[in-house]
Amino acid sequence: MDEIVKFVEPIFNFCVRRLNSRHDAEDLASEIMVHILSGVKKYEIESLEKWVWRIAHNRYARFIDKRNKRNEVPHEYDTVQDDYDFVDALVITDEYSQVFKFLHTLSSEYRNIMVDYYIGSLPIKEIAKNYGLSQATVKWRLNISRQKIKARIGENKMDKVYKRINWNTGTCNGNIDSDQYLHSQIARAICEAAYEKPLTVEEISIKTGLPTMYIEDELPRLIYGDAIVKEGNKYATNFIVLRLCDKKVMVTKFAPIVDKVADYFANAFEQHAASVAKMDFYGSDFGMARLGYIALSGVIRDKTENVMTEDLGLQRAPFPPRLDGGYGWFIVDEKETQDESTFTTESGRNSYSGKNHFINYYWVGRYLRRDVCDSIDMVAGKNLIDKTEDGIFPSSAISEDDLARLAQGHLVVKDGDKYKLNFAMFTLEQFYSFRNLFGQGSDSLDKLLGELISDIHKSFKAFVPKRLDSQINQYVCCYIHNIIGFVAEELIAQGVLEKPDDTKPMTNGVFSVLGEHVNV
Repeated sequence: MDEIVKFVEPIFNFCVRRLNSRHDAEDLASEIMVHILSGVKKYEIESLEKWVWRIAHNRYARFIDKRNKRNEVPHEYDTVQDDYDFVDALVITDEYSQVFKFLHTLSSEYRNIMVDYYIGSLPIKEIAKNYGLSQATVKWRLNISRQKIKARIGENKMDKVYKRINWNTGTCNGNIDSDQYLHSQIARAICEAAYEKPLTVEEISIKTGLPTMYIEDELPRLIYGDAIVKEGNKYATNFIVLRLCDKKVMVTKFAPIVDKVADYFANAFEQHAASVAKMDFYGSDFGMARLGYIALSGVIRDKTENVMTEDLGLQRAPFPPRLDGGYGWFIVDEKETQDESTFTTESGRNSYSGKNHFINYYWVGRYLRRDVCDSIDMVAGKNLIDKTEDGIFPSSAISEDDLARLAQGHLVVKDGDKYKLNFAMFTLEQFYSFRNLFGQGSDSLDKLLGELISDIHKSFKAFVPKRLDSQINQYVCCYIHNIIGFVAEELIAQGVLEKPDDTKPMTNGVFSVLGEHVNV
């Protein structure tokens, strides 16, 4: 009895909010409580709260129906609720749960008519008028809806309900804010369901367990971001997903060449260290333990591009413009868990444009830091490099706040009473001369990378849906840069590259190139 008493006040408030008369609200609340007390003695109730609110909604609906039949003028809020909270409140006993579970798998053109007819008790003539349809069409849709629900209950086709999808999402030379489209579990579930082949809204609902109304709400945003494309009445995911099962196979392909590539760079760093020290760019005295991060990433990125396009003939398609104004494709890979480190073995390049220079950040694996990216963005945006003299800031050239930001990103260091840049600065000619020291006459390296790229490409062709073939070369070009992370870790272990300091950001992959933008 105590469990029933706790519903008295909420049910009264429920009635007051819907009726303009406190007297009517008291009558309706009393009627609802009588039915609850009577029913609780007769039935075996699985969920008391759901059962109570089912009675409340049903009694309220009957109350309004009786009032309308007496030609009483209803209050503006005295209408049967037609929102989906009302529908959800009816999903209570086994008698209703199966029907409403599969009602949610109908697309809106069928579901709305079913709700209006069975929940709202609207006549077919009025439904036809509301939707601009003929009465024959309304009847046909009701019949089709009943058949679909009956078949789906019988087949119990909704066998996958609400599974967390752990994805690392990025873009290939596109808008970096990919999470605005793929961060939610609903968006990810839709894209995962429609990955292997195009599906209708109802097929996506059955495969995911998501109500179609949620899917229909999410689809326009996914289409706008080119994460989903519409093909007739079906929808298809428009990006490659590197799944765990495929990724585990792919990772094993790097292992055979990591030591060989690491040995190549260790020898090259030792051989050319003296030549680098004699160059006149700012930072030439940093030593190869630091500058090696730039050389390793720069050479591998240049080599993989050349080997793919010139030696293997794997031309990349142009970056497609997206509806949202960005360009490029989403780069998505599956993670074991939500908390799994995203960048353990990955490597990449971020570029920031200043007035007379570009700052590049070759980030390596687990050492990518957001505060470094933010600090570089500020340096480029405020053209702070232009205020330096041979890499040193004159005392009056920069504010204390800006210095503090740069120090936080480890982009400046204090030298006596002066502050100097903590990253190398090249002219374009100097950078090419520096990079070419380690990349020229490297037939053995070209051969190793060529075999790896060819092997990775064949693997992608095997597991990527055929409709996404045009994106494979682009993804392979990005994915192959993982070799940089593996080799960097090996060179760190050997003491060839400087071991990152856990107490401050690692900025050894940061450098600027003076002049107009060139993809380096």
